[in-house]
Amino acid sequence: MSKHIIDKNAVLLVLAPRFPSINQPWMDTYLEQLQHHEITFKVIAENKSPRKYHEKVDRIGLGRHIIPVLMENINIIYSSLLSSLFHPRVTLSLARITWTIFHPKLKFSVSLKSMLQVLHCSYCISHLEQLKLIHSHSELFCYYFLPISVQRRIPLILTFHGLLPHGLLQLSPVRRQLLGDYAVCILVNTNAAKQQAVTLGYPEEKIKVLPQGLPLEEFPFVSKPAPQHNETVQLLTVGRYHRDKGHAYALLALRRLIDRGVDAHWHFVGVGPDKKRLNSFVQKIGLIERVTFHENLDQAAKNVLYQQCNLFILPSLNDRTLRGPVETQGVVLQEAQASGCIPIATRVGGIPECINDKEDGLLVPDRSHRAIADAICYLLARPEQWPSYQTKGRRNVEERFSADVIGERMAKLLTEVMVKGHFSP
Repeated sequence: MSKHIIDKNAVLLVLAPRFPSINQPWMDTYLEQLQHHEITFKVIAENKSPRKYHEKVDRIGLGRHIIPVLMENINIIYSSLLSSLFHPRVTLSLARITWTIFHPKLKFSVSLKSMLQVLHCSYCISHLEQLKLIHSHSELFCYYFLPISVQRRIPLILTFHGLLPHGLLQLSPVRRQLLGDYAVCILVNTNAAKQQAVTLGYPEEKIKVLPQGLPLEEFPFVSKPAPQHNETVQLLTVGRYHRDKGHAYALLALRRLIDRGVDAHWHFVGVGPDKKRLNSFVQKIGLIERVTFHENLDQAAKNVLYQQCNLFILPSLNDRTLRGPVETQGVVLQEAQASGCIPIATRVGGIPECINDKEDGLLVPDRSHRAIADAICYLLARPEQWPSYQTKGRRNVEERFSADVIGERMAKLLTEVMVKGHFSP
C-alpha cells in the first residue's frame, strides 16, 4: 500500500459514463481495487437505459457508488436553472471560470453550451464536499469537469483509452489541448498508447504508462492439449463488432483453413454495429455452419469459451495515421493467456508489448487472412509446444498484468496526487 496517508473522508470522483457495462470488465476491476485499497469513491455514469453487466458489480456493491448524470438538453437546462437558484455565488464563479477557460479557444455558441453542461455536472455533484481528486476514463467527461476541477482546486487525472471507433463522437483537437494543459497526469496502458496520445497533442511529460490489470482469480487456468486429428479446432475471438477489430480477416482465414482441410469452428464474442454485416459476409463465403456469433456474454460464459477453445485470435487492424482507433493493450489477450488459451494477434498498437512472440503467443501482420491461417496451422503442427506456450502465457499475466500488481501501483499514484496535488514522473 502507498506510504501516503489520505483523509478517511476524502473522495475520489471517477468519471466512467458507460458504467456498468458488460464489455468493459476492466472498469469493474479498477473500482474493485479502489475498494481493496480503501479509497472512497463515487462514479459518474451516463447509462441512458439499463444494460447487461457482470454480476460482480452487484456482488461487491459497486452500484451504490453511482451518481447518474444524463447529458440530455432538458437535464442540462433544468440543472443549470436549479444551480443558479440554489447556489448563485458558486454558479456565477463557475460560469466565469468556464468562460475564461473555454471562450478564448472556442466559438461563442460552443462556449455557452459548454458552460451549461459544466453547470449541470457541477449541480449533480454539489453534495460532495470532500472531493480530493477527479479521475476520468472519458475524454469528453473530463472536458465537462475541467472547470469544476479548476474552481474547486481539485487535481484532474485522465486515463486515455485510445480513440473511439469511427462513427462515434471524438473530442476536437482544441478541447484535447485544454485537457492536456490542465490535467496533472495522463495515464495510458502501453507505450503505443503513449505515442498516440503524444501525436494527438497531449504533453509527453505528463504521460505515465500503467497497464490495465486482470483479476486472476476470475480466470481459472486450464492447460488444454492440442486437438487431435479427428477433433474440430475451436477458435475464439473476443472484441466489439467494429471494422477496426478485423473480424472480416478472421472469417477469410477460416475459409482458408476449411479449404486446406482443417476442421474448424470460430466463436466470436462482442457487441457492436458491425454484426449484421459480418452475418451477411459469413453467408456469402459459405461458413454458416462454421461460425457462431455470441453477444452480451457474462464472465462465466466467456470463461467456458476460453477453456473449451483451442486458440484465441485477435485480428485488430492498424491505423497508420495514429489518429484512428487502434488496439492499445487488448485486455482480452491477458484473459486468454490467464485461461490457458494460446493467443494469435496482429502486430498493431500495444499488442507486441503484451505478447512474447513464439514464446507465449504468435504475432502476425494485420490485414492478412493468409498470415492468420498460417499461424493457426503452425501451432496445430506443433502440439508438443502447447504446454510451454500455455505456462509462459499464464506467467506473463501473473507477473505483468495481475490486478493486484497494477492495483497497488494505481493506488500509490492516486493517493500521492490526492495528498500532494501532483504526481512524481
